[in-house]
Amino acid sequence: MNKPISSFDQPKNHLKDHVYLITGATGGLGRETSLALAKLGATVILTARNEHKLDALYDQIEQEGYPTPAIIPFDLEQKDDEIYKQLIQSIYNEFKRLDGIVHAACHMGVIGPIGSQDGSQWQKAQQVNVNSAAMLSKVCLPLLQQSKHASISFISDSSARQSKAYWGAYGVSKVAIECFSSMLADELDATTVVSNVFIPGPCILPIRKKTHPGEEEVNLSTSSELASSLVNVILSEESGQFFSHQTG
Repeated sequence: MNKPISSFDQPKNHLKDHVYLITGATGGLGRETSLALAKLGATVILTARNEHKLDALYDQIEQEGYPTPAIIPFDLEQKDDEIYKQLIQSIYNEFKRLDGIVHAACHMGVIGPIGSQDGSQWQKAQQVNVNSAAMLSKVCLPLLQQSKHASISFISDSSARQSKAYWGAYGVSKVAIECFSSMLADELDATTVVSNVFIPGPCILPIRKKTHPGEEEVNLSTSSELASSLVNVILSEESGQFFSHQTG
């Protein structure tokens, strides 16, 4: 069952000295969440493939006077365990701590009948949306468990998760990541690390425009509203939950 979670402000500098890793940091929700965490005093580690967009986000965070972020260009299509281990080693070398991961990276692939699903696109969706998130979570666990409270946050989709026709690889990946999050939460029950899923719902994000073209935006949540709710998921002490953004 989904639990509603609202957008509300956390105290200024609430996350001072905390460190968070955000995948897909240059995307709609990843970008706004990076800014929201930085605004609360956190140091954000920005990962994505597009270095130009990463640089632009880095500059914006610095111009706002927030803690200096870090940039790690990273391609989630990589499958070698050693590359993921090198990523977390670089984080340890620089910061000696990690308080959370936000898995905001996403590859949609093809929305259409199963018969139209190209094999390479199917595999890419599973790799970026599920496999890389599992691999990255695994290598980060030892460092996360040193935090007094750490979180691993996954993003689902209110439409794709219903296992209806035409959602293809993207829909399968969202159901899979929810399952993985629940399994992880169960395994980490006796630790300081929580694992939860955030379900944005109808919103103004680039990915929503692809799946719901022509949709009126009047009653849709903005990316900043979603980011505020996601921050509250990140800070939640509950684990194994599916949190849905609540409007109003």
